Amino acid sequence: MTAAHDYDDVHHLVEQLTPDQLVEVRAHALRLVTGRRTFVPWSELRRTAARLPRIDHAEFRSDVDAAIDFDTLLGDTR
Repeated sequence: MTAAHDYDDVHHLVEQLTPDQLVEVRAHALRLVTGRRTFVPWSELRRTAARLPRIDHAEFRSDVDAAIDFDTLLGDTR
């Protein structure tokens, strides 16, 4: 049994895809068939990473240390 009614149409569309697009289409088709995501394409990881905010690790560490030093949760009234 097949869901494709017009293989020529599908083949024509696939032939127009770039290699990265083809990887994404394959991943999406696998998710549709299996109902779960088995991997994330590198192209998606690159796009996602490019949109993430940059973190100043020294400032982050300083903020965490300051929060630990300001111990109001345990009733420290220094």
